[in-house]
Amino acid sequence: IKPIMLRTTVFGVHFDNPIGLAAGFDKNCEAIKGLQRLGFGFIEGGSVTPLPQPGNDQPRVFRLFEDSAVINRYGFPSIGADAVAKNFQPTFNFISITVEEVPDEKLQRFFEAHQPQSVKPSTKNDDPNTSIYRIDFRGKFSQSLIQKFLMPSTCKVGINLGINKTSNNPTNDYCVGVEKLGHYADYVVINVSSPNTPGLRDLQRKTELEKMLKHISRRVGKKNKASGGMSCKALLLKISPDLNDDDLQDVVDVVMDPKYGVKGLIVSNTTISRPESLQSSIKGERGGLSGPPLKNLSTEMIKKVFRLTDGRVPIIGVGGVSSAEDVYEKIRAGASLVQLYTGLVYQGLGLVRRMKKGLCELLARDGFINVQMAVGADVPDVTNKTIHDIFKGFESFHRQMLPLELPPVLGNVPPSQSDLVLGGESPGDKSDQDTDEGDDSSSAEE
Repeated sequence: IKPIMLRTTVFGVHFDNPIGLAAGFDKNCEAIKGLQRLGFGFIEGGSVTPLPQPGNDQPRVFRLFEDSAVINRYGFPSIGADAVAKNFQPTFNFISITVEEVPDEKLQRFFEAHQPQSVKPSTKNDDPNTSIYRIDFRGKFSQSLIQKFLMPSTCKVGINLGINKTSNNPTNDYCVGVEKLGHYADYVVINVSSPNTPGLRDLQRKTELEKMLKHISRRVGKKNKASGGMSCKALLLKISPDLNDDDLQDVVDVVMDPKYGVKGLIVSNTTISRPESLQSSIKGERGGLSGPPLKNLSTEMIKKVFRLTDGRVPIIGVGGVSSAEDVYEKIRAGASLVQLYTGLVYQGLGLVRRMKKGLCELLARDGFINVQMAVGADVPDVTNKTIHDIFKGFESFHRQMLPLELPPVLGNVPPSQSDLVLGGESPGDKSDQDTDEGDDSSSAEE
């Protein structure tokens, strides 16, 4: 399902929908292509460290079943940046394609560049009025070539970068990650907020952050110039939910200074706090807590960041997202995009489709014709992003896709029209009921 009302543009990147998979699920970027087919608007791989490291000793992940939560202390287990880069560029010696008699333009270009070894009528054709052929190719075919011509995906990719536990130069670690992996991603995340790597959260202090981001942005600039601007599209910073107000203000001051090149914030990572509401007997395990007990803490921090930045810095909201209502709450708090992970542990991959369907219903109920218009709706004192400003960006992206003239200034959609989902099915369409549940064996975000 790709309803137009969920499409959005954030830090210059177009997303089919605002729901993404948080870092930690695919730490080594081994399953990106498969994950892109599950309905997410974006996938964030990692965290990736420059050199391989095993992470912390096991056991290092704990399910708090009574709280639908998880505590983890992974400590950035990673195969290293070089090995992860190879996962983005596998090669294949053989490709078999089944096509109709007249291939589309992309396939024709592929055929022109790579002569087929054989062309045979397909044995799987049940329609006598259609000619279908199986075409075999042999040679060396890269993953990027296959994706460009044969398996294009509109699901975006981010890469989350960490540092090695034994590193004496965290800044260089991040620079190595950007240089080796940045050109494979639509955005890159500087993760300075995991509670499971000693000293990492100290990098959120203003002096350290300024020094580090200054070097990273300079290296990114040189790399982008050398590669024609294709090395790193957007640089993001992931912060802790445990920052006090003064430290948060310092982070915001740095991020809003354009010389540091940060295009957005991910709010937030796991928390080291333990709410009194926790019921599980293992709630005292060391590590970062994720899931519903984190939800309110992260949502309140999103509102704070949205206010402090006057809505001018895009936010990816993450923490305790387990339903369409949670996604909507994060968006109304100021998040332009939303990520989940722990929710999948307890509800399976069918949750993604339910979230998209439910989000469409919630947006329509409140009179929003596009998700961008709901960003920050619960923070009325922020005046930088007006309804007209947000819609203007939406209109330019979808101008050719909308079959109707829309007024220059929008009010609320009348209640009688609130069940309309542009470009998709009605929220009440029974054919879209989801019964698929994914494997719930995965662990929580890093």
